[in-house]
Amino acid sequence: MTVTEQIDVVQKVVEDFIQENSDCNLIPIHISLNPESLIHVINIGTSILCTKWGVGYHGGSFVQAVVDNNLTNSFAKADDINRQCLYFYVNLMYNTSKPNIL
Repeated sequence: MTVTEQIDVVQKVVEDFIQENSDCNLIPIHISLNPESLIHVINIGTSILCTKWGVGYHGGSFVQAVVDNNLTNSFAKADDINRQCLYFYVNLMYNTSKPNIL
């Protein structure tokens, strides 16, 4: 499986997690209803899981701070959308298992 295919699998994991937890308010409603913002969250969530699982390249400074469980740096490096979605990212990271195909 190529790296691109692996990243696609991880992105599907993120999208499924969002769908399965849509009633839990993990993502603020104004972000989940904005397609551009939601794509940003999916991309960052994918980067977080890829970094955690060693798939492809490591994420940027915000992603690395989240994976490293560094709350101070996570807030310091976050843009506005990511700051509001930290609860989602932490839930995603700790409640999602690496698929066997990776």
